[in-house]
Amino acid sequence: MSEATTMTKTNTKNKLISDFKTVIGDIEVLLKEASGQLGDKASGLKEKLNDGMQKARKQLDELESVAKDKGREAVRVTDDFVHDRPWESIGIGFGIGVLVGILLNRR
Repeated sequence: MSEATTMTKTNTKNKLISDFKTVIGDIEVLLKEASGQLGDKASGLKEKLNDGMQKARKQLDELESVAKDKGREAVRVTDDFVHDRPWESIGIGFGIGVLVGILLNRR
């Protein structure tokens, strides 16, 4: 898997984590606002929802940690490659630039 693919997947995971955290935050706000309106019968449901929200938040935190670790590893591997093979890196960059130039000129 290329470094670009890894970075794209990492960015996608980070965006997904951010979106899920926003949704969880919104649900927690709704639960707090609705708690005054819920009767005694709904208190059990509220507790189940809170438990589920806590589990989801914990899983998201773990996923975020893994995504950050993989992102750091991809950056380290790329940095090592560039330092170990500077001329190959320049050639790869040049080749990508030529391909992008050709694609842009076709339009």
